[in-house]
Amino acid sequence: MARTPHEQKPDKRRKYDDAFKAEALRLAGESRSTRAAARQLGISEKLLYRWQQQQAAVELDRSGED
Repeated sequence: MARTPHEQKPDKRRKYDDAFKAEALRLAGESRSTRAAARQLGISEKLLYRWQQQQAAVELDRSGED
């Protein structure tokens, strides 16, 4: 079955809401390792590292506003 040009492929990426991300970051902060936290949450270690980097950038930006 061929796709017509206006049909889009379904997005196979999982989407995580802000509440899940916040909980993941909290758990990673309390955990002995990001790897262990990612494993416990069932998400990619790289994804959790990316969220941590984004959070650090936001916090750095906020501290520069003073």
